[in-house]
Amino acid sequence: METNLERDDYKDKFNECDTRFEAVFGLTTAASKIIDSELTILKVNEALTELMGYKSEELVGTRIMDYACEEDKEHWQELQEAMWKKGKPNFKLDACIIKKDKTVAWVHVTTIAFKENGVAYAYTILDDFTAWKALQESEQRLTMALTYSKMAVWELDLGNRSISRSDGFDQLFGLSATTDSWNEETLLAVFVPDDRVKLKEMLDSVRPGQQFDFQGCIQTPAGIIKWINLQGRAETTSQGKERVLGTLYDITKDKLAEREKDDFINIASHELKTPLTALKSSLQLLERMKDEPTRALPALLVQAGKSMNKVTGLVDDLLNAGRISGGELDLKKTRFNLSKAIDECCLHVTSAGVFQIVTEGVKDAQVEADSERIQRVIVNLVNNAVKYAAQSREIVIRVDEEPGIVKVSVSDKGPGIEKEKVPYLFYRYYRTHQNSGQNSGLGLGLYISAEIIKKHGGKIGVDSQLGIGSAFWFTLPAFSEKH
Repeated sequence: METNLERDDYKDKFNECDTRFEAVFGLTTAASKIIDSELTILKVNEALTELMGYKSEELVGTRIMDYACEEDKEHWQELQEAMWKKGKPNFKLDACIIKKDKTVAWVHVTTIAFKENGVAYAYTILDDFTAWKALQESEQRLTMALTYSKMAVWELDLGNRSISRSDGFDQLFGLSATTDSWNEETLLAVFVPDDRVKLKEMLDSVRPGQQFDFQGCIQTPAGIIKWINLQGRAETTSQGKERVLGTLYDITKDKLAEREKDDFINIASHELKTPLTALKSSLQLLERMKDEPTRALPALLVQAGKSMNKVTGLVDDLLNAGRISGGELDLKKTRFNLSKAIDECCLHVTSAGVFQIVTEGVKDAQVEADSERIQRVIVNLVNNAVKYAAQSREIVIRVDEEPGIVKVSVSDKGPGIEKEKVPYLFYRYYRTHQNSGQNSGLGLGLYISAEIIKKHGGKIGVDSQLGIGSAFWFTLPAFSEKH
């Protein structure tokens, strides 16, 4: 039978335990609180008040739901049901809570059930992981930024020269996920010889605190040539490890555009210089004979006119190309007879007496289009035939009506075009004899023609056979009375 002395001993031990709990509860750095079945806060420690930004008396008596983020309230309800209705001894969840200053804290919540005098309560510990959450979100933003910017991340250990790489790095270099680990030698091996030497010198000389920016040419395992830009900074970690942290991205398109621009400037300079020189010479001779005209006067005037027309044509090409790039190619559509438009715009060829224009097909085809721009397309195709099929002497222009469309083709019996060049014919600045120097022009005629036809809702193309000739064609929507 229990004596009064034993009862007093148990009571003393209980009070001692309760005192210890109070001390631990108050002094622990883990934010803690005691709640009841209604999720009302009954007791808080100093760590919780610091986390929430409230005083103790401001929190006691309020409900957890008063501070829960809207999207997490159902999770607290799940905790309430599990512990007080289903009798679960503990419950864990991750949630965000709203602090006094209206900022949000992310916490791991661990709740343990206990009873006192037959009443169920819960002891709750909140572990703040807001900083980790922010870091995680920052990493996600960085990953998204790298993904959408086509940029990759890499790290070079300056000690053992090993390389850590991101998924974007593998994609850029054409590597598979199972590719063995990389080191400096592996990286250097993918660069072309000249760039390989330059990059090695740069990596050998970089020291902590220094930055570098390198552009070079690589060849992927699939044989694809790419230009890439490596940027990095050498640093020493808190553990004393020296490394290079950097980014790299594909600049192939930029390099090609730069080269294309340089090539164009060279071509434009050359093409404009020739007619301008001829025009200048003609004007100088005309100046000398202005007081005493000779029989050479008419020929000089003709030559000056041709040179001026050449310059005007080149400038028109440049202006049209600029309007197309800026999306400013406006159309002034009218209804007109396509065959008549062809006859009008080809007079410059037939009047010279060198080439014969033969028109075939439908004579009364009607279209609703920008007459001036469509004639420009026809002139470009005819001039193309004159330029590249000079031995043909006969150019055939045919008009055909097909369901819903009118098709115009310009055919010659020239040397034809190599199959591998056909896909590039309508690219800006592309010329089929770029390196031969035998033909002039900016390489804009077919590009401008293609854009004009596309703007009209039509199609443009070419059928060509080596040794037989070429037929450039385009289609336009046929005119309908319903329009």
